[in-house]
Amino acid sequence: MSSKTFRLIYPRHLVGEPIINNLLREYTFKLNILRASITPESGWIDVQLTGKAAEIDNAITWLKNEGVEIHFLEK
Repeated sequence: MSSKTFRLIYPRHLVGEPIINNLLREYTFKLNILRASITPESGWIDVQLTGKAAEIDNAITWLKNEGVEIHFLEK
């Protein structure tokens, strides 16, 4: 079991999109929302993903391809 904590930063055009919902429908890891700030102009969410390392890495690639910026956080 692997765990990674990072900040997802949403550009304006993705703020209204169901990114987290789509992520959880695509992958089977556990997602814990640690904190968040969302406005009509931008948003960020700190999350911790726990599951298979390969699946988490695939999800990170998926998020980047969707246009979400990722900053890894130390735990």
